[in-house]
Amino acid sequence: MGLEHGIYCLGSNWLLSVLLFPLGIMNIVAMAGLTVVIFAERMFPRGERIAQGVGLALILYGALVIVVPAALPLVGAGM
Repeated sequence: MGLEHGIYCLGSNWLLSVLLFPLGIMNIVAMAGLTVVIFAERMFPRGERIAQGVGLALILYGALVIVVPAALPLVGAGM
């Protein structure tokens, strides 16, 4: 049963782990923000709507960065 549960968790959370590892190394504030968003999606009754709102906001921000590259904050780029 433990092996089955481990395989299920690996299959459902691998992308989150791949995302959080470099994000945690590069920017702890971004990792904390993502953690809060995931927590809100899981714990609040309207979690699906929160996920949709965050997804829409990220899509719009991505489109903004494509149109106006200066909208991308480059913290520490001068180092």
